[in-house]
Amino acid sequence: MSKTRFLSLLISLMLVGPASQAALTCESVFAPSVWKESGGKPFPQDPATLKRIQHEQQESLKVSKFLMQEMTRQSTALKNANKGKTIELDVLCLGAGPQCAAASLVLGKTNLKSLVVEKTDLVAKTFAEKDFYINSIEAQRLSMHDFPGGVGSLSHLTSQMYAHSTQLATHIQSQQYVSKVPVMLETTVVAVNKVVVDGRLQIEVVTDQGITLRAKNVILGTGLGEVGTKVKDASYQSAFAEYQKLHQAEPAVLRPIMSTDAFLVSLRESRLQKLGVHMPRDLIIIGNGDGSRIAIEGLLNPHVKTQEEFKIQWIGNTFRTAEEYIQSQNGWDRYVDMIVPQYHKNRVTGLPGHVEKVERLNNGRYLVTVRDAKNNIVSQAEGDMIVDSTGYTNLNGQLLSNVAKSPEMIDVMGPLKELNLAETVLARQYADAGGEKLPIYAVGSAAGNLAKDTELAGSPNKNPVAIFNTVARTSQFISQLIGAKPLESQRGVRSERPGTRSSQEIIKDLQARRGAH
Repeated sequence: MSKTRFLSLLISLMLVGPASQAALTCESVFAPSVWKESGGKPFPQDPATLKRIQHEQQESLKVSKFLMQEMTRQSTALKNANKGKTIELDVLCLGAGPQCAAASLVLGKTNLKSLVVEKTDLVAKTFAEKDFYINSIEAQRLSMHDFPGGVGSLSHLTSQMYAHSTQLATHIQSQQYVSKVPVMLETTVVAVNKVVVDGRLQIEVVTDQGITLRAKNVILGTGLGEVGTKVKDASYQSAFAEYQKLHQAEPAVLRPIMSTDAFLVSLRESRLQKLGVHMPRDLIIIGNGDGSRIAIEGLLNPHVKTQEEFKIQWIGNTFRTAEEYIQSQNGWDRYVDMIVPQYHKNRVTGLPGHVEKVERLNNGRYLVTVRDAKNNIVSQAEGDMIVDSTGYTNLNGQLLSNVAKSPEMIDVMGPLKELNLAETVLARQYADAGGEKLPIYAVGSAAGNLAKDTELAGSPNKNPVAIFNTVARTSQFISQLIGAKPLESQRGVRSERPGTRSSQEIIKDLQARRGAH
């Protein structure tokens, strides 16, 4: 066990009482055996293990390539056959991510006519296009990513404690593929309207390719939304948007202002093109969520070069020392081994508070003014580059502007056997200002935080929008909506960790399971 890992657990046990100790995260409970196998670090450095990790990631990409070729072929045929036509649907799902995959697994077992629409060219693009590791373990007796009624395990793709984002993408793509619910890729929604058919309110969705999708129910599995910034400085928002456009045109190029998503895509593109990434001397990170930690993780990639005097000014981070950061985790957090060394090298300066103003200096650097409202302290950070980890902007309200003026969100309640909940919020239904309920439902993170703090306290994963806490809700909700029997889930009941499988084995199994439906 690494010194940092030991110190982390020791401090956590000193800080919490016996009752809290029993409720430590699954990382604390399940990590030791896996930790030992991985050589004491989440990212081992011995050549044999690194070679195995690389091989496993390459194998998952082969599976992904097969899946996306099949789903792209089906998508192209579907669009060509329906140009200028109207497709009648029982259920239309928007967004080809984990939530619509979970919904599709339920819908695929019925005779209902269903379809998933995705604006990009990939299922699970959020994970597929980036280069990072997922902050939920694949331990011996528990997987954070299994789908109710799903196929395979993420552990089939990785022998490591943490899966790579592309491996999770492949796992999600597998669920969508075996469900047999088709995905219409590279399709943008340009209008959403209400219509009445045979006395029943339905929703018409018009696409950029002239196809009208008329649905009895619309499921919004659009995730957290579009990459955005929560910094309120207008000039900064303008610069952020401009650099986002430049990033989309040349994704491998580092920009002075980047979202965490853009930064991760840039690192991956640079690696694939065998380009070195040279970081500027002073980096400013805004935000204190997982995104900021993943950005710091990206700095550890071998092709990323930092100068000896490299510094990180971390806005929103209240922890000024490595000891404070470790204590804040209250148990194991996989980022500890990546962030603590940055503290030990005196690279991290934490600035508590929120950004008030961002100025571009004459020398090309940025001056960021930060206010800590709690303590009424104003501080400043100066740097060459900003990585913005403040989050996303949900555009569902704009999407539905024709059907719901000043929309309200109504909780849809139901049981969740998987998490031992007699009743919880499964999804949220849209209603217009007059109170009329619409057959439009937001699921997963598109619906906001569905899990209560009291539920999360007893959950192995404390992130309310994590797959562990959302896909089971979506699966149960869809079953409840269409009157189908809920799908069984095997999460947390396996007797041993599944072994990794070759791409040929996985593809053969997926083909057989799709044909068996």
